[in-house]
Amino acid sequence: MSSRIQGYLKVVGLWVVAGLALSFTWLSIGVEFPYYESDSVVPGTQLVPTEPYKDIAPAVSRFMWETRGQDIALQSFVIFASVICCLAMLKEEVPEQ
Repeated sequence: MSSRIQGYLKVVGLWVVAGLALSFTWLSIGVEFPYYESDSVVPGTQLVPTEPYKDIAPAVSRFMWETRGQDIALQSFVIFASVICCLAMLKEEVPEQ
């Protein structure tokens, strides 16, 4: 590749990384995640009620699906990092002259 195309790819790569960093920062700071509020809850209260027994499965399911935001953000970061690492391993080495 020419040096001009490599320069463009570096600039585009920097913009993508900066955009992802801003997105993850916004997700971490701007979006409220309910399980951070457990510290302010009165001790002895439960996030998922255990009485009556027949309502446990829907309550657990609702709790799991309502707190998925940060989990998904973290998984997308791990996938992005693994793709970058795989591309770095597959990069063609240029012999020094």
